[in-house]
Amino acid sequence: MPADDIPPPPPPEEFPPPPPEETAAPASTFDAVDGQPRRCGKAFSSLLLGFLGCLLGGVALAGMYYNPGASEAVQITGNLDTMQEVVVQDATNRGLKMFLASFGQWFGFVGAALGLVGFIQGLTHLYQASEKLVLPKRWLASFGTVFSFVACCSILAALKHGYDAHVGLPKENAEEAFNRVEQVAGIIQQGVDIANGKEPPKQGGLGSKATGIAEGILGGSMNPVQQLWTEDYIGRTAPALDVYAVNTRRSTFELSTLRNTRVLIAFLNPASPACGKVVAPLNALFDRTSRGKLWIIGSCPPKSTGALAFTKNYGAKFPIGNAQYYREPYSDITLPPAFMVVDETGRIVSFHFGLASLPAAIRAAEGKP
Repeated sequence: MPADDIPPPPPPEEFPPPPPEETAAPASTFDAVDGQPRRCGKAFSSLLLGFLGCLLGGVALAGMYYNPGASEAVQITGNLDTMQEVVVQDATNRGLKMFLASFGQWFGFVGAALGLVGFIQGLTHLYQASEKLVLPKRWLASFGTVFSFVACCSILAALKHGYDAHVGLPKENAEEAFNRVEQVAGIIQQGVDIANGKEPPKQGGLGSKATGIAEGILGGSMNPVQQLWTEDYIGRTAPALDVYAVNTRRSTFELSTLRNTRVLIAFLNPASPACGKVVAPLNALFDRTSRGKLWIIGSCPPKSTGALAFTKNYGAKFPIGNAQYYREPYSDITLPPAFMVVDETGRIVSFHFGLASLPAAIRAAEGKP
């Protein structure tokens, strides 16, 4: 057969490649190279989270025991400046307490959350180390677990701060508000007693300043009116006036018997701070004048009380006491202090009203223009 007619040999039979050998996948807890337990960072993270949680929890705990200042039962007493300082300081203390409570609850909650995560990681590492799944770091995980457990306890501080911020401090503020209302009511009652002459004003107290301001306002508005009606009495014989002194051996001073000498009568109110301010200038005038040339007498309203306390508080040297009865024009003096100068013949020389008129009254009493 010709060579061209010879069929080509069949192609070699192709055998399918053998299936790959099944190799076991390395366990997730083993290193894929050497088959040893892998490293684990849970022990260190447990310690770190526990430390941070304890730090935040410690801040929250310290906020529970830190007291910026006692703010309970603030006393609204003293002069206005002192009272303002006390109230402002109390507001600062209460604001700081609310600030600590508001932030303390979040510090406590975050610290407890970090502690919980660290506690879980520490226990997980200890379990895996006992099963030889990870490289053991038991001492590190143990410390981390303990720190994390302590940090979890900061949830108690968080709850306490949360209660104070939302219940405790608002309740305390409400109670203190009612306490201040009660104190203000007491101050008002004290003012009523002072106005009625039942109690002398305290030096520099709130009642004194308030009364002084009222006297300044009312006195300035009423002086012109008083000056108008007193002009009718100038040059007339002074009506009878009997004063029962409480601070001198001589108990009774009758204006009708004080002739041949000038007389300066100071109409006072024992409850008035402005009246207290006239005592020192009148004391000086009392010291430098002879009783035969000038008498100074302080006259308080007939039914007022506190004349003796007034003389002791301000150290009056001239006689002061209650009048037996106020006739016109004495009964028309609405706002002491007021001053009347009577000459040697018993005639009214001048009337003066208010603290600002005291120098003019002294000049008139001394016979100076």
